[in-house]
Amino acid sequence: MKLPLIEQRLIPFALTLFGLSVAASFGGCAPGGDLPDETSFASGSGGGASTTASSGGQGGDDTIFDGGGPTDSGLDPDSACGALVEQAKATPLNLYVTFDKSQSMAGTKWNSAKAGLNAFVSDPVSAGVFIALNFFPGKNATTCDQFAYKEPVVPFGELPANAMAVSDAMNAEMPDGFSTPIYPALGGAILKGVEVLQNKPGEVSAVLLVTDGLPVGPAPMCGGANPEDPQAIADLAATGVNFGVRTFVIGLPGVDQSFANKVAAAGGTDAAILVSIANVQAEFQNALSKVRGEALPCEYDIPSKVSSGDVDTDLVNVELTFADGMPQILPQDSACAGEGWKYDDPAKPTKILFCDASCKAVKADFKAKVQILMGCKTEIAN
Repeated sequence: MKLPLIEQRLIPFALTLFGLSVAASFGGCAPGGDLPDETSFASGSGGGASTTASSGGQGGDDTIFDGGGPTDSGLDPDSACGALVEQAKATPLNLYVTFDKSQSMAGTKWNSAKAGLNAFVSDPVSAGVFIALNFFPGKNATTCDQFAYKEPVVPFGELPANAMAVSDAMNAEMPDGFSTPIYPALGGAILKGVEVLQNKPGEVSAVLLVTDGLPVGPAPMCGGANPEDPQAIADLAATGVNFGVRTFVIGLPGVDQSFANKVAAAGGTDAAILVSIANVQAEFQNALSKVRGEALPCEYDIPSKVSSGDVDTDLVNVELTFADGMPQILPQDSACAGEGWKYDDPAKPTKILFCDASCKAVKADFKAKVQILMGCKTEIAN
């Protein structure tokens, strides 16, 4: 069986496991509101007294915390034993948006989608996302060359700084052309996504295909593949997954749902996100937000204090706060039978992994905040 064109052109490389980086910040629980010194710990008795850690630590172990603290009323990040807090940050997301500007997009559909994209890139919640933008058909609508679509019109840049460039590019374009060359456009976007992973290992790279129809053109055959065959395009998306790049699909009104779902499933994202004619702008913006959340993994790096041995692995807790809720402590659950988290390797952990139930909840609320509390005994699921 002939491989998709993109696979013939890619040089295999070793993919690193996607993780989440953590930026450290210290919780203020020392007497008088001073930040705790790295070489001290506060007693878990609630008195807030500080003690200088000696070699070997309290009780002869190698940690700088004694693991005391509340057990009945839940954990408090400002309590004495939870003095060290780290704010978990998502792994940088690099999102390449390839946007259909064929003639069928003209009118209200184009204007609404443009407004939705502008709102998305200006949304404070999108801050930190690296976004690139390209359009199809390109200047040469008959080319099968994926490399012609590899470099985006708007290069990758971090939001919100790149928001103006995206808005300017959308404002400068108008739907034209009667072809919808999804095959080379998607192939070029995936090629760029793979290049991003080569240059920025450990980050997340994804492609977002936005279209309102079926593939049309650019030629009867492209390198032995029929560019209008949904399976040929799905094969491209599947090849991207093999190199660590997933493909999301947003189907605007008029899209062939079977085609859109086929490409999304092959691209590792289950199904397309479909936008109805009722409110294109709002639904498209919501679809973009869903892609933003779904593209990120539910993995967090072990804090440096834990990996260095300063804090024991059984003195770590994960606090989750949803946008409209109170903070809650997720229990550690090595079996992941419900909500909770576990270590990737209990003996020598390097990452905190959310269980499926908690992962889905976090992905559904992109504003959810995750903090890692250290010093209190780990809460274990019943």
